[in-house]
Amino acid sequence: LASSGVRLMINLARGFEEHPEVKYGITTMCIGLGMGGTVIWENPHFNGSAGKGAK
Repeated sequence: LASSGVRLMINLARGFEEHPEVKYGITTMCIGLGMGGTVIWENPHFNGSAGKGAK
C-alpha cells in the first residue's frame, strides 16, 4: 500500500527514457470514495526531432 503513485511515476520515467519522441505522459489513480488524482508529466528527455518523418 501507499506505493502505487511511486510505481506509476517510475514506470512513466522509464517509458520517457525509452521513448524520447514522446513529450507528455499522464498518471492517474483512484483515491477512494469516488475521487481520483491525475498528473500530466513533461518528458525531460524529449527530443522533438526523434519522431520526425516517422509514422
